Amino acid sequence: MGQINEYLRMTGELYGSYEAWDYFRPSPAINNNNDYDLWALRTRFGALLTTPYIDGYAQAQYVGLYGLPNDAVASPGGPLGLGGAYFLANRSTNASNIFLKQAYLDFKFNTLGLPGAFLRIGRFEFMDGMEYKTGIAKFDGLKRARIAQRLMASNVVHVGRSFDGFTASYDRPGFNITATGVRPTPGGFTVQGQNEISDIHLFYAALTSKKDVLLPGTEGRLFYVNYDDKRNTQVVDNRAVADRPRLDSQNLNLHTVGAHLLTLQQLGSGSIDALLWGAYQFGDWTNQDHRAWAIAAEAGYQWTDVAFKPWLRALYFLSSGDDSATDGRHKTYFTVLPSGRAYAKLPFYNLMNMQDAFLQMIVSPTPKIKVTVDLHHLSLSNSNDLFYAGLGPTLGSGAFGYSGRPSHGKSDVGQLVDISFTHMLTKQLSWRFYYGHAFGGSVVEDVYQGKKDADMVYIDFNLVF
Repeated sequence: MGQINEYLRMTGELYGSYEAWDYFRPSPAINNNNDYDLWALRTRFGALLTTPYIDGYAQAQYVGLYGLPNDAVASPGGPLGLGGAYFLANRSTNASNIFLKQAYLDFKFNTLGLPGAFLRIGRFEFMDGMEYKTGIAKFDGLKRARIAQRLMASNVVHVGRSFDGFTASYDRPGFNITATGVRPTPGGFTVQGQNEISDIHLFYAALTSKKDVLLPGTEGRLFYVNYDDKRNTQVVDNRAVADRPRLDSQNLNLHTVGAHLLTLQQLGSGSIDALLWGAYQFGDWTNQDHRAWAIAAEAGYQWTDVAFKPWLRALYFLSSGDDSATDGRHKTYFTVLPSGRAYAKLPFYNLMNMQDAFLQMIVSPTPKIKVTVDLHHLSLSNSNDLFYAGLGPTLGSGAFGYSGRPSHGKSDVGQLVDISFTHMLTKQLSWRFYYGHAFGGSVVEDVYQGKKDADMVYIDFNLVF
C-alpha cells in the first residue's frame, strides 16, 4: 500500500495456510479422529505515522480458522494435532475474529541529545534475541531461526501473540541494551486476541555485544527473564494432579538468566558457523523451589562456491527434567512463552525435559529457493518426569498452556523427519511447503496405542504490501 505522504505509510499482510494431519491415535478412546485437514486465513492492516519526535503505529488483524475437527480431542489422549487444539480453544469448527494486533508510540530521543535511546509504549510484537540486526542476511537469519523466540515470541502459529507494556533500548555501534516489561495477549490457539492476560507479568533485559566487537564475526548476549503467573488455573508437573496447586493461590515466579554466542566466519571456499546458548532458572514453582537449565550447541559449514550452496549443520539441545515428584524441588526447564513452530515444526513435543539431537541440510538451487531437511532424534532427559507438549499460555484462565503425560520409565520419544521448501517469488510474496513424519518411540507408543506414527503437511503463502 506504501507511502501515502511524507508522514503517513499504510502497511498490509495477507497470509493463508492449508494443513493436512494424520496424527497419532489413542485406542481405546472416543473422539479420536486423527485424520483431518483445516484452513487458516490472516489479514493485517496498519498505519504508521512518522514525525521528528514521535512515531505512532496501529495495526488491526483478522484471523479465521476453518474446517476444524470437532472429534479430534480424544478422551483419553487430548487434542490430536493442532486442529484438535484449535477446536478445544474456540469450541467451533469455524472460528474467526478481528482485533487490535498492535498500537504503540515510539519516542525518539536523538533530537534531545540522546542518540540511540528509544522507548516504545503500547501493544507490540516482541522476540527475545532480536534486539538488533546486523544487516547481514545470513547472520540475521541464523539469529532469527536458532536464537530468537526461545523464551518470548509473537510468532505463535496462525493467530500470533502481542505484548502490552513498554520496551526501552539504548543502541550504540558496539552494544545494545534492551529492557521490556509486558503482559501477553491470548493469541496462540484462540482467535480471541483482544484482551491481555492480566495475571501474567514478564520482564526481560538483555545486553548484547554486537558482531565484531568482542571477536571478529561474533556476537554475544546476556539476558534475564522474570515470569510471574497468577492465573486461575492449575500447574502441570510430575506430581499427582491432586497435589498440584492452583496458580491463584500459589503463583509461579521464575527467573531465567542466560547467554548466547554466535559466530560466522569465512573458511576456505565456504563459511563456518557456531552457536552456544544456555539458560539457568530459579524461583518458585508454586510451593516448590524451581531449579532448571537448558543448553544448545550448534555448528555448520556451507559450501558457497558450489552448486546449490549446500549447508550442513549439526545441532544438539538438552533441557533438565525432574527426577522426583516428592523432594520439594521442581527441576523441569520451563520454556515461558516460546514460538509456535520455530523449534518443533511438527509440534507433538516441546523443549521441556527434552533432548533433541539432529542434523540439518539446507540447499539453495536458486537465490530465491531454499530446501531444508532436518533429521531429529528425540528423547526425554529424565524418564521420571512427564512427556510435555504445548506452546505456552494462550488463555487467561482454565488452561495452563502446557500438558504432560507420564512416561512410565521410558525415554525414547522417537524420530522426526522435516522437509520444507520455501520460494520467494518477489520481495513481497513467498510460499512454503512442509512435510513432517514422526516415528514414535516407546514414550509415544505408550500414550498412543492405536497409531504411533504421525504425518503433517502444510502449504502456506505470505503477501506483504
